[in-house]
Amino acid sequence: MHIYWFTGRSIMDLCATTQTSLASGLCKRGYDLTFVNSDPEKSHEKWPWHHQSIPISTFPGRKSSSLGQNMKHWLREHKIQEGSFALVDWRIAHILIPELQKQNTPWILIDRSPPADKGILSLLQWPSWKRSWKKVGMNASGHGCVVSSKHRDFVCKKTNVDPSQITILPAGVNLERFKPQKRFDTLTMIYHGQLDQHRGVLALPMLLQKARMSGIDVQLIVIGEGDCVDALQAMAATNQNMTFHPTLEQEELAKIISQCHIGLLPMPERKMWTISSPLKRSEYAASGLLMYGIDHDGHRFSGEEKFDWMKLVQQSEFHDEGVKWLQNLEPNQMGQLALQSRAFAEEHLAWTHSIDALEATILTVTNQDS
Repeated sequence: MHIYWFTGRSIMDLCATTQTSLASGLCKRGYDLTFVNSDPEKSHEKWPWHHQSIPISTFPGRKSSSLGQNMKHWLREHKIQEGSFALVDWRIAHILIPELQKQNTPWILIDRSPPADKGILSLLQWPSWKRSWKKVGMNASGHGCVVSSKHRDFVCKKTNVDPSQITILPAGVNLERFKPQKRFDTLTMIYHGQLDQHRGVLALPMLLQKARMSGIDVQLIVIGEGDCVDALQAMAATNQNMTFHPTLEQEELAKIISQCHIGLLPMPERKMWTISSPLKRSEYAASGLLMYGIDHDGHRFSGEEKFDWMKLVQQSEFHDEGVKWLQNLEPNQMGQLALQSRAFAEEHLAWTHSIDALEATILTVTNQDS
């Protein structure tokens, strides 16, 4: 079977690990796959799939709609081969699904996150998100994929799509790449990902400062890009216990994470984070890290279940409770907790679980349409 993945995301994006992991898994299982997005020609040469580059507008607020329209024109001119299947991101699904149906091509809507931008961009994105999911609800064989049960509940509430039409594909982790290594001599906390203010990242240097003022020998590593980079870079430049790195390749990122002790989850209790499945959470666990963060559904692994290697607190208590928790950690205890964290990842967080679910959904929708 040939699978076409229509996406508005670049594989060079910080958040593209999910797509590349799922796509690589499908290719390993014998599927022929083509990524259709706006990446430059030849930018996918190292990957095991084909690539079709589609032009996109650079005007803010018009990127997704222009990409969707250009993809639709490409579809009309280059009718995809009979017996193919399409995976379509929600940003462009409402534009592409009608054309795919005309060509009798079965499809699945992929929703890794509802609109997360702030301000006017979010207002422009929500109508597209709703229109795309309504395409699922209006079709007897329509199907979509989300990252968590809370995400599925949110979609059903907002669009009236039946839960049976939605598959959960949580973020997984490459257990061979992310694994425990020799730790830094000094207790080290780490955050990696988008460094945007609405993710709560500016609370991390204060946690470091308060911990050190309480006599805890601890350091902080921050990795990524976003609207807080300048501020975090400036703080790191004047604080020998804080290190800043720009976005890193996965191999280098995994190496640094594996040497740390505690992974941080500062994202606040907002809708966009409470229904998410943060990739960093799985990478922390696979690397045998303990975790500390804000208590909400997006950060918990399994409902109300609690783990000794994971401490989640109310946002208002983030600094004070964090200091208390760090003060009570003992080296021998941390070694045991690190083993438990890694063991949980091995049993529950490998990408194979999500690839299994995606493949089963593809085969189900194909059989419904045949």
